[in-house]
Amino acid sequence: MSGAIDDYVAGLRRELDFDPALASRLASEVEDHLRDAAEADPAWPSPEAERRAVERFGLGREIAAQFAIDAVDRQARRTWITLAITVVVTFIAMRLRVIWLDDGAISAPLAFAAPLIDRYAFIAALAVGVIAWFAFRQSLAALAICLGGLVASIGAGLARADLFANGAPIHVLLSASGEIALIGLLSFHVIGLGRRLRRTALLRREAQ
Repeated sequence: MSGAIDDYVAGLRRELDFDPALASRLASEVEDHLRDAAEADPAWPSPEAERRAVERFGLGREIAAQFAIDAVDRQARRTWITLAITVVVTFIAMRLRVIWLDDGAISAPLAFAAPLIDRYAFIAALAVGVIAWFAFRQSLAALAICLGGLVASIGAGLARADLFANGAPIHVLLSASGEIALIGLLSFHVIGLGRRLRRTALLRREAQ
């Protein structure tokens, strides 16, 4: 039969299950602290000693909410780093495609629309990213707009170049592959940030 400390630690793990690494680390640290506190109680070993140690430590939901905010900050930093790298790689890849590409080799509608989408979707993503970095660093909407702009830019650039059919040189293919991989990684981080933001907001409401 589990005691008060085991129940408390299990509840803490459930509250932070959106970040398994944080949940494992915090649960281990809290469990060690609670067991030390319980063993220092004159009634140890007893369920009462564990219960008093847990009561003195505070509500698990409040502690989880405090650490969830740190998890959001770390995830936001990872997301912004990935976004910055994606922007740089996308810009380099755009320049390589422009150098290599012969727009006369593709259909007229695509030759007109694709360069515009490629260029201005990238500019929009860059502009939103710069503004959000200074004013809305944890804004999921701003990061989603940046992601959408980069996806549109990269998609238009790849459609415009038709890389594999036109036999692009290896450096153009490698840069395009890097763009696709980074978009996947950025999407993963944006989704992860959204999940952490939602859970943190829920924890803070429930802790009030």
